Amino acid sequence: MFFKRQESFRFSFDEPIQAKVKVLINGQSVVKDNVEIFDASILDISPHGIKMFAETNFNDIGNKIPLLEVQFVLDSSEIVGIGEIVWTKAFGKGKQYGIVFQEQAAIESLIISELKMRRRKEVFKPKNT
Repeated sequence: MFFKRQESFRFSFDEPIQAKVKVLINGQSVVKDNVEIFDASILDISPHGIKMFAETNFNDIGNKIPLLEVQFVLDSSEIVGIGEIVWTKAFGKGKQYGIVFQEQAAIESLIISELKMRRRKEVFKPKNT
């Protein structure tokens, strides 16, 4: 798959957003090392995908290409996106992953509205003097 990170916008977080990840093969959740749900951190996001960090290697799940179900909260609503890994980069004790969400128009609009609400709260947050 040919992939370029040229989108209308990409939002990077000062503090990574915590996420839960499930590995899916043929639509079924896969257990890896006796674990079904893995912890991850979202480093940046766009309406179409995320860059995340995890200590788990999601690329060694057999001979099929896995999909990842990523659950996270940007402001107040839980977002569940299903996407494929388009790139991987070793980083510290884990890996960074580029995940592109499958065509999910509702997810795209939810990400945009949650980012807007989150940003408004950050901008209008009272400053401590």
